[in-house]
Amino acid sequence: MSRLRNVLSECDAVIQVALDVTDVREAFGIAARLPDSPALVLESGTPLIKSAGMSSVKMLRSAKPETPIVVDTKTVDAADVEAKIVSEAGGDAFTVLAVAGEETTELAVAKASELDLMVYSDTMNVDRLERILRKLSEAGVHVALLHVGLDVQRRYGIRAMDLIGYIRMATEAFKGPIAIAGGIRPREAGKLAWLGVKIIVIGSAIVRAEDPRSETIKALESLKEAGFKCR
Repeated sequence: MSRLRNVLSECDAVIQVALDVTDVREAFGIAARLPDSPALVLESGTPLIKSAGMSSVKMLRSAKPETPIVVDTKTVDAADVEAKIVSEAGGDAFTVLAVAGEETTELAVAKASELDLMVYSDTMNVDRLERILRKLSEAGVHVALLHVGLDVQRRYGIRAMDLIGYIRMATEAFKGPIAIAGGIRPREAGKLAWLGVKIIVIGSAIVRAEDPRSETIKALESLKEAGFKCR
């Protein structure tokens, strides 16, 4: 069983720290200072991948050898090729945009199964979300990610915490773990877990903080205070 599958089977809910920075040394420094917790997942964010490539994944793996790493590739084509690249770099999961074709999603799932990876489907900017989630579930996607993109946050002031209705719908439409991202603050993790979210993705509130370790601990404590734990 892969690192991420093991964590998701052992923990009621987890915190995924999105390292959306462009300097691989900065990413390594943040990751190395984060607490060792069974409920912690790292993410090599899209800006980091675009600036440093898969060396960023290898660097994070050296910083946290046992921690699952999600690689935010935002794949839209050639999913088998990108899955292989992620696997060879030491990643445990990669993201495929839900707006990609069905062929791409199905290929991603098939190749992930071969390589013992997991597939996140990022539903950012999709129409008819409930229908899409049901189709993703049928395709065997492992994790459905509800994502309020940064540009939407900036223009409209919408955050993940504003998606309560969508979260409830998603937990019924998708037969697997729900992840959520978009302007989440550490102390909000427990509430989101109560709503049925399994993976709470936190980026700037941790990465841009004066003390990323302390903010990560706050998020992990929020889960514990809400009654969510790892066995």
